[in-house]
Amino acid sequence: MAKKKEQDTAEGRTSGLEQVRALAHPLRLRLFEMFAERPRTTKQAAEELGEAPTRLYHHVAALESAGLVRLCETRRKRGTTEKYFEAVKHRVVTEAKNVPFGDAARRDLEAMGFVVFDRARNELARALAALKDTGHPELLAIRGVFHLTPSAAKKLRKELTELLAGLRRAADAKRGSRSKAKRGRYSLTIALLPTDDAEGAS
Repeated sequence: MAKKKEQDTAEGRTSGLEQVRALAHPLRLRLFEMFAERPRTTKQAAEELGEAPTRLYHHVAALESAGLVRLCETRRKRGTTEKYFEAVKHRVVTEAKNVPFGDAARRDLEAMGFVVFDRARNELARALAALKDTGHPELLAIRGVFHLTPSAAKKLRKELTELLAGLRRAADAKRGSRSKAKRGRYSLTIALLPTDDAEGAS
């Protein structure tokens, strides 16, 4: 039993690292988000992104190999087969226990973090630029530094995770409803991490 648990843990770590590596590329992150919204073909994704389909095939294959997307449907059209991909899950949570420690893993985590937050920075810049034209009363950008005990930080992490899971469930329910209310696309980027109090201090 213990041996099987060790094997499952090792497999989980390998899978977690592969997913981190797959998402440590801005185009693959965007593709994963698109396949999480609804099933698409690589060609459809390429058209929306303004990219050549040939540039995306190996990125989709990398996402599929990492277990992030899967082939969900094939359709025959004009003598060809269209392949539709969807995200295996809408949320990817990478925990330290699922990623083996080491320089290579640390670099992969850094790369994925840079991709995620660089995307958030670009989205914030576009939203701020649009303020003068449309206004965005729902736009919110916050940075906070809190002094927490490890147990309080763990509780906050759980509460944030539950909040996001609730938002996902609500979005999934609305997707299947016949509501005609117009829905916009919003991004939310959160990082909860220990930080050195002295960093940047004068």
